[in-house]
Amino acid sequence: MTAVIAGADVAVVGCGIIGLAAAERLTARGLSVVAVDESGVAAGSTGASGGLVRALDLAGRHGSWAAQGLDRYLRQGWHGTWPAVREHGSLTLVDADGLPDALAGVAAVRAAGQDAQLLSAQEISARFTDLSVPEGFIGVYEPRAGWLPVAEVATAMRRDAGPALQLVRAKATGVLTSAAGVCGVRTTEGTVRARAVLLAAGVGSAPLAASVGVRLALCTRSVSYCLFQLDQDSGSTDLPTVADATTGAWLRRWNRGRTVLAGVVSQETDVPATVRGRVSADEQRRVREVVRHRCPGLADAPAVGGVAAYDAMVVGGQGAVTDWPSPGGLVTAVGWNGNGFKLAPAVGELAADRLYEMAG
Repeated sequence: MTAVIAGADVAVVGCGIIGLAAAERLTARGLSVVAVDESGVAAGSTGASGGLVRALDLAGRHGSWAAQGLDRYLRQGWHGTWPAVREHGSLTLVDADGLPDALAGVAAVRAAGQDAQLLSAQEISARFTDLSVPEGFIGVYEPRAGWLPVAEVATAMRRDAGPALQLVRAKATGVLTSAAGVCGVRTTEGTVRARAVLLAAGVGSAPLAASVGVRLALCTRSVSYCLFQLDQDSGSTDLPTVADATTGAWLRRWNRGRTVLAGVVSQETDVPATVRGRVSADEQRRVREVVRHRCPGLADAPAVGGVAAYDAMVVGGQGAVTDWPSPGGLVTAVGWNGNGFKLAPAVGELAADRLYEMAG
């Protein structure tokens, strides 16, 4: 018989930002939690995130969650202990065809209590001299948005959860069930007993869900970012975070000086679920070829680093928090297609609501 190594009201599989946000909210309600992750806190795709936060969601699928997330990040969590948002502003670019969505997005952001402004191409170029935006483009600017150091936020969430959250460094291998529903998680180190289970381990959630007959249509997608060093003697230091809806490019200031973090959405899927502290020369060229059109200084800026990683995405769909009727007590929160960090406070709270009903 497999030894029982831990027990709690809820077992959370995955110590990324979603799992930690849910775990913290559960402990805040008085429940005990065991979090299972073989790599530890924010060691997977969460740790490789660029950390961009904004309230705008042009697709309209998770707009309220994005706005809730930004609000919570600006409040520095539920206890005021998280790192402060780097309020460099967030600029989302669309072309003329995207104007209706931009207008709707601005209205939704303002209705959620955040500031958002429409800027013309001329206004953008005048305000942010590092940027070059084609005539006819529109920008949605959120002055209080920006970015956060992801690993520091994850560590703060873990700290806020306190002793009611126990971490188990092991690989989860299956969900355990009894006649009443789920009863824990099987790991490489032994059994974790729990009355409810949250799977928030990205693509690693799919085989765990399959162990109890639940199908999650997930795949990996390549994601990377490059670090480029802009000329110290030109341009300005007021570069906002930028999300270009026309090309899938995004960029932001790095921690200091004139270093810029930049990436471009990739269409490459089914890549290994690994994080590497470098990017290939081909990837640097691919990113540079796109982002130089919005930030011309990146055309010949030297590359000084980068990270190659992966997203967990839903095949043909979007991420969701789902409580499964069979087996009872199982909740999944997966498939955020690269948007998990900005949504995490809202997603974690929703998942905690569902789990509390089962285990509270």
